[in-house]
Amino acid sequence: MKLVTIENKIVENSHHTLIVMRDGPTCQAVRVLNDDGIGSVRSKLSLMETIASRKLDHGEVAFDGCVWITPADLPHPFLPAKH
Repeated sequence: MKLVTIENKIVENSHHTLIVMRDGPTCQAVRVLNDDGIGSVRSKLSLMETIASRKLDHGEVAFDGCVWITPADLPHPFLPAKH
């Protein structure tokens, strides 16, 4: 399954970003937690789609039916440097 972001279906707040993605007729809510640790979610939509697709394919859906992405899901080069 390859999820893609639905245009204008991104909601950001202080702690997470909610993205609605689609694969054909199926829609999936994806929550990106700890935006500060990830950086600009909008600039990494392709990466978020890839991670969400992989997690959905492996059945990694949370109790609320969403796919949750945290900084731990990102490849190491994307993690911000620690000071």
